[in-house]
Amino acid sequence: PEIHIETKTENGLLYFTISDKGIGIDKKFIKKVFEKFFRVPTGNVHNVKGFGLGLNYVKSIVNEHKWKINIESEVGKGSRFVIVMKMEH
Repeated sequence: PEIHIETKTENGLLYFTISDKGIGIDKKFIKKVFEKFFRVPTGNVHNVKGFGLGLNYVKSIVNEHKWKINIESEVGKGSRFVIVMKMEH
């Protein structure tokens, strides 16, 4: 799918947004996607490679920097990940 990357600053915060128009994530799995080795079940479709580590690494980095990450997703429409970082001088 096509991926969009966007940044904006507001009130001393930097918003780093990554969005796509992919298959989306069912709401019941949103909190689990950051768990080590978790992969969203796709039934008999096995065309997505991976080990379920990528988002776990992202969450670790976000936590170490005391940033925040939010996910918005809708099955069949895509996902949007927003990392919120405090801007410091």
